[in-house]
Amino acid sequence: MTLRDVTRKDFTAARRSRALWAVATFLGLMTAVIAFGVSGYRLTPRETVIQLFRTMGGVFGLLLPIVALVASYMAIAGERESGGVKFLLGLPNSRRDVFLGKLASRLGVVTAGVAFMFATATAMAVARNGALPLGVIVGMFVVSWLYAAVFVAVAVSLSAAVAERSRAIAAAVGSYFGLVLLYVIPGVSVALLVRYVHQTLLGFEANVDLYNAILYTSPLIAYRKAMNLVVPSEFEREVLQRAGEGDTLPAYLGDEMSLLVFAVWLAVPLALGYWRFQGADL
Repeated sequence: MTLRDVTRKDFTAARRSRALWAVATFLGLMTAVIAFGVSGYRLTPRETVIQLFRTMGGVFGLLLPIVALVASYMAIAGERESGGVKFLLGLPNSRRDVFLGKLASRLGVVTAGVAFMFATATAMAVARNGALPLGVIVGMFVVSWLYAAVFVAVAVSLSAAVAERSRAIAAAVGSYFGLVLLYVIPGVSVALLVRYVHQTLLGFEANVDLYNAILYTSPLIAYRKAMNLVVPSEFEREVLQRAGEGDTLPAYLGDEMSLLVFAVWLAVPLALGYWRFQGADL
């Protein structure tokens, strides 16, 4: 068995997951409803479709991580708990083959899910509005796929670091809370916590750029910034607060830096997860 065989076998098993099909079906229906319901006021058909995908991007920011985590959190932990990982390593395969094969298969599953949602929304939008801004749709798909891939990388890496289902579930829930919910829940958000520590506990003057830089470490914030790269300028949205009226954000807070944030969240968890898996007692 080779890396390709591990990937193919795991992809076949993962796509049979009832939980994953339930989530994908729900999101597919939801995107169809959104696509049917969004109508642009004083917008051309093309602008209406762009507005639709911009709106869906806000929804995907919260829901794509769930798809990725549900698809990936048991990728390796499940094999370790059942003892199947010993069979895989005895065929023979290296731990690198198992780790990369699981990663590739779960990326494939999530890619299919994201493509299904975009295909559903595109078909509905074109049927209703008669316009197809292909460049924007493809750009939104790529950005959304990168965002989902980040959480696949996080989930597979966490799955490689634990040996039990309960711990894998706890790690997946914790990552969603720490990387997504803490950036959107009013009253307990990271922004308020950072401001409190910096100004109240440490006694420093307000530094909006510092707070923005810390917020920008979130994949969710990076996703919202990255969407500005693929839509026309009139559809761009302010994601980070400016220091003052008329001020511009520094270069390190620009929309382009979102790609670097994605790259870091892809590389670092995978490196740490592989390192832990290499040293794990199986």
